[in-house]
Amino acid sequence: MVKLPLLEENALAREVQDGVPLCARPFDELGQRLGLQSSDVLGQLRTWSSENKLREISAVLEGSLLGYESALCAANVPEQELPRVIDVVNAHPTVTHNYLREHAYNLWFTIAVPRVMGLEETLARLESRADARFFPARRTRTYKVGVNFDLLSGENSTAAQELPELAPLELSARQERLFRALQTPLPLLERPFARLADLAACQEDELLGFARRHLGGAIRRYVATFRQRRLGVRGNAMVVWNVSGEELDETGRRLARAPQVSHCYARERLPGFPYTLYSMVHGPDDTSCRDLVGRLASIVGTDDYAVLVTTRELKKCRLRYFLPDLERWWAEGQMALTA
Repeated sequence: MVKLPLLEENALAREVQDGVPLCARPFDELGQRLGLQSSDVLGQLRTWSSENKLREISAVLEGSLLGYESALCAANVPEQELPRVIDVVNAHPTVTHNYLREHAYNLWFTIAVPRVMGLEETLARLESRADARFFPARRTRTYKVGVNFDLLSGENSTAAQELPELAPLELSARQERLFRALQTPLPLLERPFARLADLAACQEDELLGFARRHLGGAIRRYVATFRQRRLGVRGNAMVVWNVSGEELDETGRRLARAPQVSHCYARERLPGFPYTLYSMVHGPDDTSCRDLVGRLASIVGTDDYAVLVTTRELKKCRLRYFLPDLERWWAEGQMALTA
């Protein structure tokens, strides 16, 4: 196994979290940027994968441009009911993140579904199966999304990147196939996009050209993601802020400029939960996260906030679009309704 010196390993980790080149030989390009041999880059990536640190390299897609609607959902679930409710929620193919957090709303999960299925209808079916009530907080603005962990400090550091307001795409079956290939984990091979092109039944050049055209739009980023706890990043918290409508955009952009904040969104208010600005922070432990929040409060300019520390990670994976599994889940629900 290849194991680079720590400083070089850290530099490579930061680089691939920032973006993997959309070219025929991306690991050659990464090596040239960092003064490394491509074999060292590929070898280190394979080492991280074998150590279960590297989750994957793939496209992060923007569902709102692909015909999907999404929400962060919250629920107040009694302790004795949690195992059953968690099983129902985690079984949904496009629930990608699910956490227990310290709050009366103790269960939080993200979900995205095609608009033709409908978020409200999907949640109604989930509620019926789980015998629980789920409250959606739809995203109304994205000020920042993305992590970049430092292997040495265990801290996140990212620049603000507000998503542009773009119209949804009208996709052909072929375009869906290309997006499906690009959301597939990149093989750790010298020419990995050639393998993905085979999955899409197209040429490598077509797939790469398509990816470059949509980068910054339907493809938010093309990056590596790590299992953060394997990197020593054991603390994370969702911090929510009560900000008035007139000040929301300005405050959201100001908070997003803090490098320690990885995600920053404006969302709809939940019942009994007055917060409109959502952010995520990470650190070596929960204490470091709480210390950070105190400093961020001065940036936001309010002490009306809540820190929801994650007590348990229940599900975490990259969101996949155009999934046959989702069609099957929906069909099973249709049969149950007509039975």
